[in-house]
Amino acid sequence: MIHLLDPASFRTVPWKNGGGTATDIAQRLGADGEPDWRVGTAAIDRDGPFSDYAGVTRTFTIIHGAGVTLDFAGEGVRPVPPDAPTVFAGAPAPYCRLVDGVPATAFNLLTRDGAARGTVRILAGGGAADTLAGADVIVLFAVAGDWRVTGASGDIALGAGSALLADAEAGLGVSGAAGGRLAAVAIHRV
Repeated sequence: MIHLLDPASFRTVPWKNGGGTATDIAQRLGADGEPDWRVGTAAIDRDGPFSDYAGVTRTFTIIHGAGVTLDFAGEGVRPVPPDAPTVFAGAPAPYCRLVDGVPATAFNLLTRDGAARGTVRILAGGGAADTLAGADVIVLFAVAGDWRVTGASGDIALGAGSALLADAEAGLGVSGAAGGRLAAVAIHRV
């Protein structure tokens, strides 16, 4: 079943550490009321620490801006260029530095260890259609451009800033206009 997610229903919430805000696009709560997985965006307008998410795996992707570097105190510094999903443990939380001070927007997938695991791919429009299959849940977020999504439930058009959630679809076909970018999330229950 495909569910179109209305951007007006996305929730803006404060970061866990109070350092900014995030926009929740979709999430699935576990029996304890905490998210087994969560997908959203976060505006990063200055250098600062990330929130601590012990027991969570983060997939962090810069979708707007020049990129960031993440400093994992004592474990090294990782550059994160645009459109390059980067996976790391939610704790200890890294310190984030903007590249050249340019504000950025991040696309985030957070999965609770032992409950879910997931991947993020950034797809480019203008080429051959991609097929997405084999996940318990698929979340698509149109970063830029117009996209057509085809599944067993029919065709759906996604414009920039729009999203959809598909539960147990046999497969989704996606195609986008030249210059388009789509964040494709595949989530598997553990």
